[in-house]
Amino acid sequence: MVAPSNGNDSVLDNILFSGIDDSCFLQQIQERVQKAVVKAAEVIFQQGDEVDGLYLISSGQVQVYTTRENERYILSHAQANHLVGEFLLQGSSVRSVSAQAIEDSILYFLSFDELNAVLKQFPKQGQLLSSKITRRLFWNQTILALYMSHLFAGLSENIIRLLVNEMEIQSIPSNTLLLKQQDSSNDLYVIVDGRFQVYRTTAAVVEKLALVGRGQSVGEIGLISQAPRSANVLAIRDSTVAKLTRCSYEKILKSFPIEINQTFVNSVINHLSDNKAYSFKASETFVLVNLSDKNSAQLMQQLVSALTVFGPTTFLTSARVDEAFSQPGLAQSSFDNELNHSLLRWLSEQENAYRYVVYVTDDSVSQWTKRCLRQADHVLFLADAEGQSDMTQFELLKLNELQRKGLKKTLVLNHCSLNTVPVNTINWLKTSYFDNHHHIRVGVKADFSRLARFLTANTIGIVLGGGGARGFAHIGVIRALKQLDIPIDLVGGNSMGAVIAAQYAMQLSTAEMIEQTRSLCLQGDSFTLPIISLFSGKKMTKGLRRIFGDRGIEDLWLSFFSVSCNISRAKVMVHDRGSLLAAVLNSNAPPGLFPPQVVDGDLLVDGALLNNVPIDVMAENNRGGIIFAVDVNAREDLLNNTDNCGGVSGWQLLLNKLNPWAEKMSRPSLVEILSRASIIGGLAQRKKGMEGIADLYLQPPVNGFPLMAYKQAEKIEEVGYQYAMKELQKWLAAKS
Repeated sequence: MVAPSNGNDSVLDNILFSGIDDSCFLQQIQERVQKAVVKAAEVIFQQGDEVDGLYLISSGQVQVYTTRENERYILSHAQANHLVGEFLLQGSSVRSVSAQAIEDSILYFLSFDELNAVLKQFPKQGQLLSSKITRRLFWNQTILALYMSHLFAGLSENIIRLLVNEMEIQSIPSNTLLLKQQDSSNDLYVIVDGRFQVYRTTAAVVEKLALVGRGQSVGEIGLISQAPRSANVLAIRDSTVAKLTRCSYEKILKSFPIEINQTFVNSVINHLSDNKAYSFKASETFVLVNLSDKNSAQLMQQLVSALTVFGPTTFLTSARVDEAFSQPGLAQSSFDNELNHSLLRWLSEQENAYRYVVYVTDDSVSQWTKRCLRQADHVLFLADAEGQSDMTQFELLKLNELQRKGLKKTLVLNHCSLNTVPVNTINWLKTSYFDNHHHIRVGVKADFSRLARFLTANTIGIVLGGGGARGFAHIGVIRALKQLDIPIDLVGGNSMGAVIAAQYAMQLSTAEMIEQTRSLCLQGDSFTLPIISLFSGKKMTKGLRRIFGDRGIEDLWLSFFSVSCNISRAKVMVHDRGSLLAAVLNSNAPPGLFPPQVVDGDLLVDGALLNNVPIDVMAENNRGGIIFAVDVNAREDLLNNTDNCGGVSGWQLLLNKLNPWAEKMSRPSLVEILSRASIIGGLAQRKKGMEGIADLYLQPPVNGFPLMAYKQAEKIEEVGYQYAMKELQKWLAAKS
């Protein structure tokens, strides 16, 4: 763009000034605009730039677009007598959209400062212009919401514009019902910003169905079926929606019957095919509540930096809000204050301009603190891990806003020492108040990166299956992941996979895992009177205790789970809380070889009986994230056995083995048979991983190693490493 120069051409035909007949006001505008000539393909301003003014189009054409999650959305094409670059007249901000000239164009630039100077002289005209510009901003936000919606995706720009023109923008305060179960269905709503809990009430039982946010819609099934509302939709934060009435829907349907019918038919099909009307959506606004940590400012900066990797991120404190409005104390405005509407619009624009917004509460229960909690998708409580965990510190929990349905609550424990080992975390989690927790250390970038991946649903989980000595290949896979800088945030496993996963969750090195696991396995176990098992399990328990001690799962740096099979109740058990030793033991009791573990009177054995590679459990814990699954068991094993007629004598097999001249009989040992039998059910579950639950399903070629080849640990680990390096590099190449 060339340097602007004062222009005398009339710009007063612009739609911004329609309805204004104050000649003095218009003259002031005319004198303050600056002319700019823009060449085709030239960028006028970019998303994220500081707002400095708006542009009035005299001739040419300008495309307005925004980028969300690496996808570009074209919001409009503005031509002569239209405008681009709208901004709120109160409060400084950044651009939420970009603008680029489609053809050579002439624009007139009206700066933020110049416009506000004129509006101070003409407050009546200022209110009219402010209203128009605000409507234009919401128009852009609504356009974006429709493009992001599964319902309206694929419709032409012309139809989208007509839809927006027919829609009514509504502000929905927190804790307000947007739709009520059993009410008549006359409208649909597209969420422009905010978040809603969808739930159903049946016989005094509340069933949570989904959380919905920006770009998602509610009510479309009822609108076309005219059936009563099937669920309640509650605003769990201050939100904005675009309402489309039945009358408006039918009006557009008459103009575009094929397009509108198709988009609604697709919605019904998607709804009926899997009974999931709403897809998983990660949080976008976070509230940071400092409970006891002295390093909160530094931690907040590190968190914002980590979130920025996944999208533009900003943080808001009461001081920053006051500074943006140049009005001390504005952030403390009550919800019924006349300034409340302006502040809400400004906050909405911040959430539109940035992918993630971190609200930072005051150190007291102030109006700003309450407002932060009303804006939250997800509340993070920051505490000093070495501090007191007495729940009396949690005065903020008494606020009504924190009792809203669907609000996520996470405890973030800061450890001051870089070499610390988390202990007694369970004391912080005595109540069921927190949904989850994370351990971090100031200055450790990897900790904050992991936390950011959890908050944005970008976590990476790895599931390790059982398989005896072949499980050393898991360590090779982990080594490959580390070498390729692919982080691991969640680990889970069964049997040998649980042993390896638990050690990695403790952040042990690959060398330490190999040595400790090999020593554990080579120590063997004591034979016992075979009433319930061949081995007593005492040596195994003692060996595992040496590795894991009294550590709790809650004290691990990484999220961890193991699985076992409850043979008393014929179901899979997931162990992700309590004693780490117990969780690993429960998963390492092959029936017949080791005695079942007894928990609450039930008998638990090796999870391989039902689910050897628990990918489905990881999928539930890692919604929206990436899953790697590692399976070291062969579907075919123990082949080419010597045939026999009738029964087989153990004495006969022993004599055959001792006789150097006899033709050798090929038969597996009792331990091998029992080990193989214990995983048959789990092998049947392999299809789940192959059908796409796992993003990458790894099967290291370790079939040639016997189940008890523990002395070959390094060789097996190397096979797993070499195989994983090739597969992971192919996976990375496909993603790039």
